[in-house]
Amino acid sequence: MRTYWKFSAAEQILFGQNTARQLGDELKLLGVCSAFIVTDSNLVKAGVVDVVRASLSAAQIAVSIFEGGAPEPSTDIVSNAVEAARRDWPNVAPDSLAIIGVGGGSNIDVAKVTAAVLTHGGTPFDYFGEDRVPGRTMTIVAVPTTAGTGSETTSVAVIEDVNKKMKLAVSSNYLLPRLAIVDPMLTLSCPAKVTAESGMDALTHAVEAYTIVEHFALPIPPDLRVAFPGKNPLSDTHAAKAIQLIGANLRAAVYQPHNVPAREAMSLAALMAGMAFANSGLAAVHALQYPVGALTHTSHGLGNALLLPAVCDYLLPAQTREFAEIAAWLGEKTDGISDRDAAMWGIEAIRQLKADIGIPNGLRDIGVSESDIPAMAQSTVRYQRLIRCSPRPLNAEAFEWILRKAM
Repeated sequence: MRTYWKFSAAEQILFGQNTARQLGDELKLLGVCSAFIVTDSNLVKAGVVDVVRASLSAAQIAVSIFEGGAPEPSTDIVSNAVEAARRDWPNVAPDSLAIIGVGGGSNIDVAKVTAAVLTHGGTPFDYFGEDRVPGRTMTIVAVPTTAGTGSETTSVAVIEDVNKKMKLAVSSNYLLPRLAIVDPMLTLSCPAKVTAESGMDALTHAVEAYTIVEHFALPIPPDLRVAFPGKNPLSDTHAAKAIQLIGANLRAAVYQPHNVPAREAMSLAALMAGMAFANSGLAAVHALQYPVGALTHTSHGLGNALLLPAVCDYLLPAQTREFAEIAAWLGEKTDGISDRDAAMWGIEAIRQLKADIGIPNGLRDIGVSESDIPAMAQSTVRYQRLIRCSPRPLNAEAFEWILRKAM
C-alpha cells in the first residue's frame, strides 16, 4: 500500500489577462535566445500567434514557426516538427532554444514530444509509455488558446501512432512545461463549438480526477513509478474548484464569447483540472474516448462529453458521496436529501450542462452504431494505465454497458 503522494505542475505558471505579452521577458530570464513555435494555420490566420511572436521579438528572441499542427496530432506531425526545428536551428545550443506550443492541447502535446526527440534523439515511437523520456528536455513552454485540456501543466502528451492507428500517450515528468502562460484573452476568438467541447473536456478531467481511487488504494506495487497514482487531498482541492468554476461559467463562455470574466474563469478551471488529473489520474471516460475518437474522428472533448454521464452512472454505486458533492458544486440544492438522490442530481446536472451548450445527445449522433460497441469495448481493455484508476472494476462487459448507455 502506498503511504505517500506527490504533486507536480509546470515549473512556473503565469496567469492573467494579456500575460502573453510578457512571454519574451520571461524567456529571457530563463536564458532563452531562440524560439520554435508549434502551432497550426488557423491560429496563424486568426492573428493569435502574432501576439506571441511580437512579445518574443520585443525581447530580441529569434523566432521560427511550425504551423503544421492538427486537432488530432499524429507521429507524422511530430516528425515533421522535429525536421523543421532541426532545419531552422541547426547550430543553436539546446539550452538556449525554447519549444513553444501555442494552441489547444494538441499543439502543446506536439511541442512536448518534439522537445523530447530533439533533446534525446530517436523518433516519437521511442517515447510512448510511462517514464521513457530519459532526462530533462530543452525548455518547453505552453501557451493555451483554449480552456480545456490542461496540457499546459501536465506531464502527458497524447499522439496517434500512425503504425498502430491508435492514440497513445507519452508520459513523463520531464514533459512538464518549464513555463505556462495562461492568458484568457487568447481564448476570446475560440468558436462556440470548440469552447463547449473544451469546457466539457475540462469538466471530465475534474470529475474523473475526483472520483477515481485514493492514492493508497491503487492496486499496484508501492515502489512502481506510474503517471497516474490515484487521487490525493491536493488533487481533490483543484478538481473541486474546477468543477465549481465550470458549472458557473461554461454557459456564459459559450454564448457570450467576449465575456472576459467567464473566459478567465474557464481558463483557470482548465488549468486547475489539469493539475488535478496530472497528479491523480483519469479512468473510464478517457479509456473509452480513444476508440470512440479513432472510429468517429471527432474531437477529444466531444467524445468525453458524450461518455461522461454514462460513466458517472456506472460509478455511482462506488462513489455516491463524491457525486453528491459534485451536485452541490454544480449548483444543485442538496440540503436535506440523501447522498444517493444528490448524486443522481449531480449526474443529471452534467447532462443538462452538456445539453445547454449544444453538445449532441449521444454517441449515435456522431456516427457510432450498436454493431460497433463490442469491438470498441474490447479495444478499450488495453488501456490499463487508465482502467486501474477506476473505483469500480472495468472489463469488456462493463465497457459495453457504458457505451450502450451513452448511445
